[in-house]
Amino acid sequence: MTEGKNLKIKETFVLAFQNHKNRNFNTAENLYKDVLKIDPNHFESIYLLGSLFAQKNDFDMAKNYYEKANKIKPDDANTLYNLGLVFAELGEIKKSINHYEKAITIRPGHTNTHNNLGIIFLKLGEYKKAISCYEKAIKVQPNNADAHNNLGVVFKQSGELQKAKNYYEKALTLESTSQKYNFNYGELLLALNQHKKGLEYIKKGSGCINFTKENFEII
Repeated sequence: MTEGKNLKIKETFVLAFQNHKNRNFNTAENLYKDVLKIDPNHFESIYLLGSLFAQKNDFDMAKNYYEKANKIKPDDANTLYNLGLVFAELGEIKKSINHYEKAITIRPGHTNTHNNLGIIFLKLGEYKKAISCYEKAIKVQPNNADAHNNLGVVFKQSGELQKAKNYYEKALTLESTSQKYNFNYGELLLALNQHKKGLEYIKKGSGCINFTKENFEII
């Protein structure tokens, strides 16, 4: 490839990425595609188009681009992680688990992957596997509030309310303003017949949901 083409790719890609970060998705998409007209296998543009469509909740298109990126770099942990997220959104749970596990093999210290894999196992009712995922996340990052909160969810669902209480309180110690953590703790207090205190925490967490997926990684 000529020096002129390389310069054009670099300039166009930088502009595309700037627009992407600023959520100017249509402009970014067109610029990434301009890069691909020059270099159809430009990994970064293909990968970031996957992230762009995922952010727009177009998960079929996101999957297509991430799979293209995965063919170019099969051992890229970010691509595998994001494919895990996409397949989860599309309801293809086995594929989601498979890609998360591949990402962990390559990058075992990525707490978001452990957390999201744990959420899948929790929803499948596989509590021991979920607990193992969250404990691995905490081993990597002891102050990971999400992992502590998610362990609270597992133990609440499995009926071990005191353990759930301990983990919810740890999550709140780390992030006291989190609506999700306050809501979960409030629900648990109601289950423990601490109604007044429970309602106070539920009010703090008003409008939240118990689970939130991690964001797609665009870099």
